[in-house]
Order: sequence, then C-alpha cells, then structure tokens
Amino acid sequence: MSKIVRLRCVGSGDAFGSGGRLNSCFHLAAAGEQLLLDCGCSSLIGLQRCGLNPAELDSVVISHLHGDHFGGIPFLLLEAKYVSRRRRPLTLIGPADLQQQVEAALEALYPGAIGNELGFPLIYRQLDPAQTLVAGGFEIGCCQVRHGNSKNVYGLRIRVAGKSLGYTGDTEWTDNLIALADGCELLIAECFAYDRSLPSHLDYQTLVQRRADLNCRRLVLTHLGAEMLQQRNALQFTVLNDGDLIEL
Repeated sequence: MSKIVRLRCVGSGDAFGSGGRLNSCFHLAAAGEQLLLDCGCSSLIGLQRCGLNPAELDSVVISHLHGDHFGGIPFLLLEAKYVSRRRRPLTLIGPADLQQQVEAALEALYPGAIGNELGFPLIYRQLDPAQTLVAGGFEIGCCQVRHGNSKNVYGLRIRVAGKSLGYTGDTEWTDNLIALADGCELLIAECFAYDRSLPSHLDYQTLVQRRADLNCRRLVLTHLGAEMLQQRNALQFTVLNDGDLIEL
C-alpha cells in the first residue's frame, strides 16, 4: 500500500504579491522526508505560518532562478545557521547557476553574515532533463519549459511513495507539459493570466483548451495575477491558496 504524500502550499502568489499572496513555495512530506518545490523570498515566513520547521527540510528544488522562486534560500540558510543551528546536510537542487546565484544573493542581502562556515554540509546538485535525480526517497525529473528569454527554466516532476506530482514552474504553453503531466496524480500549473496569451506565462483559457492533453488526475492553479484573482470564483479548476493542504 502506498503511503500518504502531503503537499502544503506555502506560497501561491506571483512576483508582484497580487492578492497579498506569498511567493511560490510548496512543501512535500512523505515517508519521513521533506522537500520544498521552489523557495521564493517569503518562504521562511510561509513555512512558519504553516507550522513547518525549516530545520526538518532535507532538500530544496528550484525550477528557475527568478527571485520569487529562489530568493528565499538566503533567509533559509541564515535561519539554519543562527536559529536552528542546523547540523545535518541540506541539498539544493536546481539550474546550473544555482550555487552562484545563491551566493551572490546572500552576499548582497547579508554581506559577510555567513562567513566561511555554515555549520552544516550544503550540497548543490544540478537539474538535467536527460536524467532523474534521487534525493532520499524522492525521484526528481525535469523538462525544459519557456519563460521569456530565461535559460534553464524547468517544469518539475516528483515521484515519492508511489505517487507522481508535476509542477509547471513559470512557463507559457509548451508541448513538454504533456509529458510532464502524464500519469500524475496532481499537476500544479501556474496561471498568471485569464484570457491573454503571454510570452512567459500560462493563461486560464489555454489550460481549459488543452486540459484533455494533460493526462493527470487533478489540475490545480497557482501563481495567479490580479486578473485571474478577479475571476477565481468562476473557474473550473481549483485555485491553491497559501496554507492549503492536499493529500495524495
């Protein structure tokens, strides 16, 4: 019998704080292990609001290197060193430049605060569409998606405890989403716009039109812009809110 996988929506917002929502962040817990999908700037706040202890995280997986998706890592590391006094390893998984960008952000936000020692092993691993990574009990796959001119932007697929979950990250429509969603119990789809086709983001009308192509049991929406929030009571898909819990 497969074990329960718990998904907590720590942050469901866009880069502009539309509707007062926190930046993108999703907490997965299964079989005694914990993983974050994205870690936007407000993620440490969101974790504490949800009663989730950042010291218990095993891994963080970053879809792409925009601040509302990875900018919370410096705060997470600062908390780990000075509050939790973490000792066990933390694994950060993401695009090729993740380590460089994290170190640059940390130095810009808190110059010299970390020094030469965190007090715990920090392990960086690189996403690669050609291979599946294993982090504890989590199998992590990815596919290239399209988000403006940004490079190394990924949709993520996580398999744990016999369950598969897809996450589009930020992207306009690409047929790569079809394979990403195939067979998933849940697809978390960003949906910034309502009926405007944008060069960087998904819109609701496109998702409605392409729903039959996405072979997932359930589709839920995140990263809503102001226009989408105005329409939220007239949608056929569930809208995630900060703090929501889904069990798979």
